[in-house]
Amino acid sequence: MRRIGSWFFTYLLMLVTGQIVYDSTSGFRAVDRNLIRYFAENYPQDYPEVEVIAALSKRGIKFIEIPVEMYQRKNGKSSINFHKSIYYMIKVSLAVILTPLKSKKNMGI
Repeated sequence: MRRIGSWFFTYLLMLVTGQIVYDSTSGFRAVDRNLIRYFAENYPQDYPEVEVIAALSKRGIKFIEIPVEMYQRKNGKSSINFHKSIYYMIKVSLAVILTPLKSKKNMGI
């Protein structure tokens, strides 16, 4: 399911941003001071990873993706179940689709 979701968001972000992002669900970000200030006040609270990419693109901020190797979980259980996955797909999709409609003035940068 994660791979299907990742593919879906790769395609959705490509439509919205014009850029291919292969792992949009990774939460790792390396940013400068200006974006740290912006994120401190405007970072989405609920599943922010994909939304942030769309918002950065909307602001014309350039970014690159650096692949990292991910390993299978050895212990514990994911907090995301089937119902949360459905919520995630709908909520994040709507947020990404609506990002181009938000005004730059309301976006903080």
